[in-house]
Amino acid sequence: MNICMMSLMMDEYPVKRIVDTAVSCGMKAIDWIGLHGKSAAELKKLCVDAGLPVAAHTMLKWGFIQGRPDYLDEFKSSLEDACILGAKVLMLPPFARQNQSSLADDRKRYAGYFAEAYELSAKAGVTLTLESTGFGNSPITTADECLEILHQVPGLKITFDHGNTATADDPLAAFAKLREYVVHFHLKDWHIYDEPAPGGDLKRCGKYFADAAIGTGDLDIRSFWDTVTEKERELPVNLETKDYSGKTAPEDFFAALCSELQSW
Repeated sequence: MNICMMSLMMDEYPVKRIVDTAVSCGMKAIDWIGLHGKSAAELKKLCVDAGLPVAAHTMLKWGFIQGRPDYLDEFKSSLEDACILGAKVLMLPPFARQNQSSLADDRKRYAGYFAEAYELSAKAGVTLTLESTGFGNSPITTADECLEILHQVPGLKITFDHGNTATADDPLAAFAKLREYVVHFHLKDWHIYDEPAPGGDLKRCGKYFADAAIGTGDLDIRSFWDTVTEKERELPVNLETKDYSGKTAPEDFFAALCSELQSW
């Protein structure tokens, strides 16, 4: 498994500790989720000094979601950051728009946004991706919803989030439909409940999902990974997980998890 640090999972720590943890745990790269209050150049230097490649940059900008006219300028700024970081992939997560009228309307609007963004990213030599987002009002979660956008924006790729997909679709069946577009993976785990439960959020499937450390929840991640080909296993894999109890230091948590996953 080509394990990639997902910086968001250590967002309460200094960026150097995030990078040092990735290196000490044998992770092969990092995905910077936002910039953690730093400049892209600062993060790039930190990674170069540590010998840690930047596999991806995930933009966290809200102009499009809020309906602001400067949303494309925000994208251009994130694209520039991706180029400075040396990231091969820029992920634009399709969260629900603030004034959402329907899931279908959001998808229509996102198709236009992704078309604009793809044209810019292609010129910059950066691969643009979308992921399935896993909230109750997420407009793009199932494989068919992803394909609806992909067919309208040739060249757009997928960051396949197994756990998010599970909130509205069968993740194994979804991956079979989407695998030709996949260039990056996200793995996470959930505790899944039929009724409201502490920490649980209602998802589109009608069940309640609460964060779980990988291997402690209800998702069968191993069975999914067994369907991934040797070639596909070369793609970066974000571990979107942590010790949600806060009892284990991130260095120890990720060291143990990486050791286990490398044996898969």
